[in-house]
Amino acid sequence: MRERIQKSAARTQESAIRGLVLLTLLASGFIGFADDVASRCTDRAAIERVYHNHRLGQKAPFEQALPQATLENLVRQDLCKEAALKKFYSIEVTPALLTTEVQRINTTTRAPEILAEIKAALGNDPVRFANSFAKPIVVERLLREKFNNDDALHLPQRRQVEQTRSELLAVKSKVAGCEELLAHLRHSHSNAISETTWQLNTRPVETNAPAAAAIEIKKRFGPTAQRLSSPPAAGKEAKVYFEDLPPELQNVLRAQLRQAGDVSAVIETPGGFLLYVAAQKTEAILSVAQLSLPKRNYEEWLDTQNRNRP
Repeated sequence: MRERIQKSAARTQESAIRGLVLLTLLASGFIGFADDVASRCTDRAAIERVYHNHRLGQKAPFEQALPQATLENLVRQDLCKEAALKKFYSIEVTPALLTTEVQRINTTTRAPEILAEIKAALGNDPVRFANSFAKPIVVERLLREKFNNDDALHLPQRRQVEQTRSELLAVKSKVAGCEELLAHLRHSHSNAISETTWQLNTRPVETNAPAAAAIEIKKRFGPTAQRLSSPPAAGKEAKVYFEDLPPELQNVLRAQLRQAGDVSAVIETPGGFLLYVAAQKTEAILSVAQLSLPKRNYEEWLDTQNRNRP
């Protein structure tokens, strides 16, 4: 009887020890995650405080402008992006990538004084700077690039545009005129159609003056500076020039839109899918109807991943 009691007590003690070890492991993992979030929040606050100090005009105290809950949410968004990059695209930010990004930041910054303040706020610690400042930039850039080029994510939108193109070609095969094609396009996607007339000739020299002035202003006052000018004179319509399109798009449209009624291939851009129908083509102009369907929204997709995290 005594032996059975001793064995039972030993089993109870062993079970208690195992439970204690398990709780310890779980607690240490939770504490480790909490400490990581806390340290990231501390560094994010140091960075944001520098930006806040340089903002002009009336502003609330930093603690009101960016309360702790908001800081924690920003940090958790960064963690969500890292997790999505690893989960969906098997990419982790390596020390080599961070080193390259830090070098890029150091050599291309247009605000070296503010950058120096940020580094000082992080204790001039290169590891803290790399993890809290450079890493979110790398993650955001890589994740957006992968998202924009993820065929599976954007397949429904592509199929919609391809279906519309097939319908247009079917209408055209029935010897339909250009107006019938345009009517079908407008009817199928009334809210996603725009019409443009490009000038095919070279932009006149005199119209380059405002552009040159704008470039000079940006050189002198920064990339976001804009020239304040009066609207076009009454009765003078602003012209749009074909040469202002990206070279790759120019080449595609030149080859595929040779006459009225021509339908382009489906053209993918970082933000969506395009389809063009030529309404008029002469030596001087190219008029088109453009279907533009955006890809899946990056922020909405990321928010979904954030809500689905355990």
